[in-house]
Amino acid sequence: MTRAILGVFVCVLLPVAAAAQPARHAVIIQGASGEPMFAEQHRGWLDAMAATLRARFTLGPAELTVMAEQAREGEQRATAENVRATFTKLAASLQSTDLLFVMLIGHGTADAASAKFNLVGPDLSVEDWKAVLAPVKARLVFVNSSSASFPFAAGLTGDRRIIITSTSTAAQRYSTMFADAFVQALNASAADLDKDGRLSMWEAFFYASRIVKQYYEQKGLLATERPLLEDNGDGKGREAMSATGEDGTLSTMTYLDAVTGARAADPALQMLLQKQELLTDQVDELKRKKAAMPAAEYDAAWEKLMIELATVGAQIRAKGGDQAF
Repeated sequence: MTRAILGVFVCVLLPVAAAAQPARHAVIIQGASGEPMFAEQHRGWLDAMAATLRARFTLGPAELTVMAEQAREGEQRATAENVRATFTKLAASLQSTDLLFVMLIGHGTADAASAKFNLVGPDLSVEDWKAVLAPVKARLVFVNSSSASFPFAAGLTGDRRIIITSTSTAAQRYSTMFADAFVQALNASAADLDKDGRLSMWEAFFYASRIVKQYYEQKGLLATERPLLEDNGDGKGREAMSATGEDGTLSTMTYLDAVTGARAADPALQMLLQKQELLTDQVDELKRKKAAMPAAEYDAAWEKLMIELATVGAQIRAKGGDQAF
């Protein structure tokens, strides 16, 4: 009997104690703007994102790190040195049950060799970011809203990681609007597609992608950015409107808001939450075995797990709970 299953039976026999809240931390970074127009625009998006994280997602000063091109009181300057120091500190404090949200706002560059996000002073390449994030044990949501951000999807992918980029190819090198669209999505009630009262990272990505698409259509312009989400570890990712690809499972169960303690007060609900966690672990394990499995066997196993997860999620919502991931 696995430890997770044993835990379910323990919950039936014993009163459910209030679970410790997983820690949440967000790091939002406005990089080098290059010119006054972008300095004002990117600073506005940074301020809007910080305000959203504070007001809607109740992150306090100790849970939110803001880095800017021109740092104000309580902020840090967006330099490679400060980035490395911040994530070294977070790696020492965040646990595997915690959540780390990172958002880059600004310009990026890419060539045949690598991709970079432009900081104040020396830039950090996707390989540098991979090294910076490697020691972090927490579940990661990493949103690179800059131009030419696509290589970050493959470069930073991994277990329990959601990587969102504003572009679907490295050739999309023009300035982007995705940061503005993502902030709008986090504040839009219509973005809650399943109407469960919470906004998953998939819902935010999907709604923001729709805003970007409408922006270019309304202006009669060819879209120069196509947002991408990668969360299954294969580094390929998928666009919001795409019907193909396995990405999206982890992001549909990942939220920025805090899990309320009341959710664990009902033993039956606690059993469902633990079953959901066990199924999620099985999904991760199945993905790791994909290369060694016949395609038909993998597809059947994947479909079975997705149906079970959907069923458990519906049962959780019916009991008035939220998915706890």
